[in-house]
Amino acid sequence: MDKIPFSIEFQPIGIRLVCSEPLTLLDAARQAGIQLQSTCGGKGTCGRCALIILEGDGGPVTRNEEIFRKGGILKPDERLACETIVQSDTKVFIPSSSFEKAQILQTEGNLKQIVINSPIHIETLHLKQPDLAHPLSDHHNIIETHSQLNFENDDSALRVLRSAATIIRTGNWEAFAVCNHDYITHIVKERPKLKLGAAVDIGSTKIACYLLDLTNGNTLTVKGVPNPQIAYGEDIMARLGFAMQSDSSQKHLHDLTMDAINQAINTLCHELGIASETIMDFCLVGNTAMHHFLLDLPSRSLATSPFTPVIDQELYVSTTEIGIEGMPGSKAFIPGPIAGFVGSDHLAFLLSEEFGKTGAVKLGIDIGTNTEIALQKGKRIVSCSTASGPAFEGAHIRFGMRAAPGAIEHVHITRDGTVKCDVIGETQASGICGSGILDAISEMKQSGILNTRGRLDLNHPRVCFGEYNVRYFPLIAADKDQREISISQKDIDQILLAKGAIRSGISILMDHLQVKPEDIEEIIIAGAFGSYLNPYHAIQIGMLPEVDLSRIRAVGNAAGAGAKMMLVSETARSEASELAHRIEHLELNTYPDFDMFFVDGIRFHG
Repeated sequence: MDKIPFSIEFQPIGIRLVCSEPLTLLDAARQAGIQLQSTCGGKGTCGRCALIILEGDGGPVTRNEEIFRKGGILKPDERLACETIVQSDTKVFIPSSSFEKAQILQTEGNLKQIVINSPIHIETLHLKQPDLAHPLSDHHNIIETHSQLNFENDDSALRVLRSAATIIRTGNWEAFAVCNHDYITHIVKERPKLKLGAAVDIGSTKIACYLLDLTNGNTLTVKGVPNPQIAYGEDIMARLGFAMQSDSSQKHLHDLTMDAINQAINTLCHELGIASETIMDFCLVGNTAMHHFLLDLPSRSLATSPFTPVIDQELYVSTTEIGIEGMPGSKAFIPGPIAGFVGSDHLAFLLSEEFGKTGAVKLGIDIGTNTEIALQKGKRIVSCSTASGPAFEGAHIRFGMRAAPGAIEHVHITRDGTVKCDVIGETQASGICGSGILDAISEMKQSGILNTRGRLDLNHPRVCFGEYNVRYFPLIAADKDQREISISQKDIDQILLAKGAIRSGISILMDHLQVKPEDIEEIIIAGAFGSYLNPYHAIQIGMLPEVDLSRIRAVGNAAGAGAKMMLVSETARSEASELAHRIEHLELNTYPDFDMFFVDGIRFHG
């Protein structure tokens, strides 16, 4: 019996999807290209994918929906997209709060002075015109007249020669060869005006793309876009869980990544008035999961102990093979991950901040859903990763959100208890992002609103009680146009767990190398969150060791800076390879007294 198709209409954007199989509204939205908030990856536990059914039947209300309605997270007429299954004509309305907001994406980082020596070079081909006495093939002609050049020993030679045959004849036996090292990757009629390359940092939350002039290393333009994999979970483990469902799920995450990269690159090329086919070289970095999704490598081994990658060495990969739009024959340089959850983005960060150049005692931290930490002492560099989770990006926080217009980014509590909030975009507050949450907890601690155990003081006049006797502290009061924004005890607990994961990683590295806080000469903090956090508040809540504030430095997207260095410099690529072999990976879960370090990391210090 033929299945009867049905339609799902999404308002207010007017997108309509025709389906033939029952599916959740979250899956339908994904298929329609609509990005809904889904920090739990569709497990029904975050309550972010709320929508209203205007027409049609979404089935009975689920247990999770009942809980969220009682807790005030869902309105009486709202359903969870991830738990609402439809199989007939349906019209839904998506509240603005359920859309993925356009967050502030960190793209800039410090680029050190480096030797510019890109492997890409352009050679003028002066070829012999064949005659009956010397009937040279095109292939033989090129190799004989330019002995320093060659073709790769694969089918790429066929691709080059197919297009070159016409070019060299219409050009009176002269042309230009685009070469990667000594291999000819493309032959063109006219010398390219620019040698262009693209560096890409594939983060869990964002993808940063840079177009560079390979001749001088200058960044011509840059663009940051959200990583569309967010729809399948805020954290890495949720995405790995989705990838493990089937080969098609794994391939889907790969395709999402490539589509986002290509769209970003095409946008940048449009800004410069050039075609993406003119990009000659690529360098891509990311954490180990992003690395495997990029290469469409099986990722199951990353989700199960002992969390081993499929490959951990650097690769030169055909852009055609992985689906990047660039000059035909171009290659992508992809550094290998260091260990299970310590990826090439961490390597790029350490490269850009010159780890290994001196014996100084310094701590490098790249804060994200998965936080990578490195500690250098003398000739040793020890690195680890810790699952800090997405709390600092607003996930699992009642009024949490990413850094976007409407997010509270800084909080100050005066001596008389007045709360002052800085809102991104100087607009009405709609939530609070990571830096604001950290500020608030630190200020609440100093004001006596929180005790030393991180509990809200029941006797404080500003502490309120909500439904189910939940304690919370209001930041912004409600009025006719403004909803109340507050921080609950549950929110505080989530932040303390996240900062505890980070602090325990730091403390274990310090214990391993016998480093005291006073020994640390520099703390370098990378990542978008690191750029906005207040170091004083980070120390106050015990996330960072107690060091002089002058020793703490935020460096923005250091992974992107390292990717740019490796793009334009073979010297930097060699240094990165050497650095990767020097880094010692420490698995935190097997470290003696790990539980003790974690518990200590959760509590307030100082």
